Amino acid sequence: MRFTLVKKIDESRGTKSFFFKPEKPVSYLPGQYYYFTLPKLDFPDPRGNTRHFTISTSPTEKGLFRFTTRIREESGFKKTLDNLPMGIIIDGEGPTGTYILDEAEKDNVHIFIAGGIGITPFRSFIKYNIDKNLKIPTYLIYSNSDSDFVFGKELRSWQKENNFFKVEFFDSSKFGHLNYLKINELIGNWSLVIGNLIWWVVGPPAFVDAMEDNLSKLKISSSQILTEKFTGY
Repeated sequence: MRFTLVKKIDESRGTKSFFFKPEKPVSYLPGQYYYFTLPKLDFPDPRGNTRHFTISTSPTEKGLFRFTTRIREESGFKKTLDNLPMGIIIDGEGPTGTYILDEAEKDNVHIFIAGGIGITPFRSFIKYNIDKNLKIPTYLIYSNSDSDFVFGKELRSWQKENNFFKVEFFDSSKFGHLNYLKINELIGNWSLVIGNLIWWVVGPPAFVDAMEDNLSKLKISSSQILTEKFTGY
């Protein structure tokens, strides 16, 4: 399928969102991703001109696709992406992926732990939950290397407007790496029933591995933990 670039915006330092209009309506689930292929590369990249990106919009946000990514100087693909002119057409293939929030999960409490750009599927989950009025209890711990959180303004406003969604922002440059003691402290005010929790962890591989280790120290069963590792960011 062909996608036309219609807008791009800065989300935080070094992170941008790209908005595309598909040539025809597309159905997808929150958390799924697409493979996107650029017409050509302006800068060399050994990985080629195709990447997959989680769709950071919710299926309830009709009309446009958005994916959000770090722009890295060492990536010829990312530098080319950043230089794309408005109106250019790229190819997309999808949707794919099973890391999705099930509408039937209302009886569970969901804790999302995002590391950096790992926030993208959670943005889709949360917006979908709100727009569909599912009222699934969702709690987000968002760890970032500084205080410039992607989607920070939106997340804060959604927390104010919806009592089933809470967010804690964790700046690791101030507080050190997120660990099990800090996780326990952050969720302490939420009065959660630990046995009824589903834990979702998304971020760079090292972050996800560390969070799995920390959750095991909190006696969280591996059957309650769902992870997705973002590579190449």
